[in-house]
Amino acid sequence: MSQSLIIFRPSGRIEYQYNNKITPFNEFIYNIVNETHTELEPNFLTKSLHQKRFYAYKRDDVYAALYFDAVTTIDGDKIQQTLSGIVKTFNKLNAETDGEDNKEQYDKLKKLVDLQFNQLMKLKSVETPVAKANGVTPLSSANNSGTSTPVRKGALNKTTNKKMRKWDGDQMVESGDTSVLDYSASKEGSATPMEGGSMVIDESAFVHENELVLVNELNDILNGSDDEDDEEGSAGNTRGGFFSKITSYLGGSINIEDVSKKFYDQLISKNIAPEMAKNIIEKIKSKLGNQNVTLATYKQALTEELTKILTPNVSTDLLYDIKRNAANPRPYVISVVGVNGVGKSTNLAKLAYWFLQNNLNVLICACDTFRSGAVEQLKVHVNNLKNLNNQSSNNNTKIDIFEKGYGSGDHVVTTAKMAIQYAANEKFDIVLIDTAGRTHSNTKLMAPLKKFGDAANPDKIIMVGEALVGTDSVEQAINFNNAFGNKRNLDFFIISKVDTVGDLVGTMINMVMATKVPILFVGTGQTYTDIKRLSVKRVVDMLMN
Repeated sequence: MSQSLIIFRPSGRIEYQYNNKITPFNEFIYNIVNETHTELEPNFLTKSLHQKRFYAYKRDDVYAALYFDAVTTIDGDKIQQTLSGIVKTFNKLNAETDGEDNKEQYDKLKKLVDLQFNQLMKLKSVETPVAKANGVTPLSSANNSGTSTPVRKGALNKTTNKKMRKWDGDQMVESGDTSVLDYSASKEGSATPMEGGSMVIDESAFVHENELVLVNELNDILNGSDDEDDEEGSAGNTRGGFFSKITSYLGGSINIEDVSKKFYDQLISKNIAPEMAKNIIEKIKSKLGNQNVTLATYKQALTEELTKILTPNVSTDLLYDIKRNAANPRPYVISVVGVNGVGKSTNLAKLAYWFLQNNLNVLICACDTFRSGAVEQLKVHVNNLKNLNNQSSNNNTKIDIFEKGYGSGDHVVTTAKMAIQYAANEKFDIVLIDTAGRTHSNTKLMAPLKKFGDAANPDKIIMVGEALVGTDSVEQAINFNNAFGNKRNLDFFIISKVDTVGDLVGTMINMVMATKVPILFVGTGQTYTDIKRLSVKRVVDMLMN
C-alpha cells in the first residue's frame, strides 16, 4: 500500500521523511499555502488529491504530514494523535541539539518517528471490527474485497498455525475462533448476528406517513448542528471558513472572474471533480452575465444550482410504484450493482429491512456467484432479518433467500430467472438481486451486465457508490449507467459510507451530474437502519461552507 510521511517547515525544508516518496506531497503543500485544504480541527488538515488522502498537523512552525490511498481510511483521531506525537518528538529532539545536525539525534528521531508511524499503520488490521461497525472501510479492504476464499470445513480438524477467517459486514477478517464458519446454519428460531452490530435496530430511523414507513432525513451526522454553523459565521470567529476571506466583497460589486476562481477551488476542496466544478461555475457565470453582481447574488445562484443538481428524494414514489405492482403476477424486481467493496450486500439488506417495515414480502436472490463466500454472506443477512421480522409486532411479512450456489457465465442469468419465477409462485412482492462487484474500467467484467439486464429485466437498477471514492466516482457512475445498453440506465444511487467523509460530500454531486440519476438513500453505518434520505439543503450548506 502506498504510504509516506514527512516533517517539514513552511519554508519548504524537509526535516525528515519516511521513505523517498516526496513528490505526492508537493501539491498538498501548495494547497496548504493557498488554504484550499479542509481543517478538521485546529491545526489538523486534510485534502484528497489524485486518489490519495493527505493529513497534516502543525505545531510551533513545524508540520508532520502523511498520505495513503484515498479509498482507505483510519480513524481521524488516531491520525491526529500520531501526527501530534511525531511533531512533539521532533521539537523535543530539535531543542536538545539547538537545531544543529547530529547523527545520533537523527537516528533517535528516525527510530521514534518510524515507530509511531508504523504503529498507526498497524491499526488497519487491529481496528478493522471497530471501523466496520462505524461504517469505515479498513485499509486492507481495497486488496481483500471480493478475493478472499473461506476455509473449508474439513480443514478445521487439522492442526494449523493459520488464522481462521470469518465474515465481518462485507469482508473477511481473521479470527482465533475455529468453530464452523457457515453462519447461515443458525439454530432454529434464532439468527446469528454479525459482529459490528447489524442486529442493533434504531426504531427512530423511520417515520410513519400515510400508511407508509419512510426513512428519516440525514441531518445529524453531517457537519454538526445548525448552531455550530451559526457560530462559525458569527462576527469575531477566527474560523469563519472560506467566505470570511472574501468579506470585502460583501455589499458591493465583485470581480466575477476572481470570485469564480475562489468558488471553483471551494468545490474542488469538497471532492467535486474538476470538470464538474468547472461546469457548475460556467453555468453560474453564464446565468449572471455581465450584470452588476454582488457576492450575495453569486452565492444565491450557486446554492440554487447545487440544489437543482441534487434531485429531491424519491423513496415515496418508489414505494407507491411497488404497491401499484401488487396486482401484477410478476414481482417487483430490483437489482443492486456497483464496484467491489462498496457495500452492495449490506445496503441490499438495509433495503430489505425497510421493505419489511412496509408490509412487503422480500426474496433476496444471490447472483454474486463469483466471489467466494458471497452466498453465505447473504444467508447471514437473511437469518438476521428473519429474526428481526419475527420479533416485530407486525410479522405477517416474510423474507427468504434464493440461491443456486456458485458458477460463472449463464449461471447468473439462470439463477435470476428462476428466482423471479419462484417469487411469483410463492407470492413475494419484491425480488432483490445481489450482483457481483466489478471494476468499472474493465470492459470484460462490465460486458455481462447488459446480458443480465436483458434477461432479468429488473424494474429498477440501483448502483451503490462509495462516498470515499472522490473524483473517480464520475467514471464509475458513467460506466455503470452505460453498461446496460441504450434501452436501460441506472435508476437510483445509494451512496455508502457517508459517515466517514465529514464535509467532503462532492461524490454525490459528481455521480448525479454525470448521469442525471437521483440519490435514493445514503448509507451511514453497518446496521439495518443505517440508511437515510438525502437532506439536499444540508449537503448544499456543507458544500458552500
